Amino acid sequence: MTGPAGQAAPPEHPLTLWVLRHAKAVHDPPAGGTDHERSLTRRGRRDASALGRRLGQPGDRLGFDERSLPRLVLSSTAARAAQTAEQVAAGLPGVPVVHRRSLYGAAPEEILAELRTLDVDGPVMVVGHNPSAEGLVSAMSSRGPGGDKGSARPVKLATCALAVLELTVASWSEVHMGSASLLARHAPPY
Repeated sequence: MTGPAGQAAPPEHPLTLWVLRHAKAVHDPPAGGTDHERSLTRRGRRDASALGRRLGQPGDRLGFDERSLPRLVLSSTAARAAQTAEQVAAGLPGVPVVHRRSLYGAAPEEILAELRTLDVDGPVMVVGHNPSAEGLVSAMSSRGPGGDKGSARPVKLATCALAVLELTVASWSEVHMGSASLLARHAPPY
């Protein structure tokens, strides 16, 4: 399908990418452990659970309709990211969580490479870490809120903060830097 001047027409139901920074984690790993094993604090568990409940509540969902909600959650294997993903997904019945070690410490382009491998028709949530999460949202947002080209600014994401992007491509295999517009940002309390 083509649009004006032979340009590709936007997809009828654009893909949505939800980028979630993991919730608040303890500062130190467990005795004898590594950074990868740092778990959520009580506040982190509360924030992630609250986000999951809010997304699962008919009528609210942070202003998104049901078809815009994630159909898959892709998470780093780090304890804090995996726990955040599981807490959020608990509010979205039937939404699977897939853990990928490659997302731990990944650069934005490496996250995009993981997204390109997905065989899912619909929105995806990525749960990861900073500076990767902020870098991914900033690099993908070719247009800021309101659609103004070039208005995208570096995005800051606190713990358990969420950025929602609308993609300009029809499939995950086509995703690339600059292929999205920032629709919304949300942060606790949810």
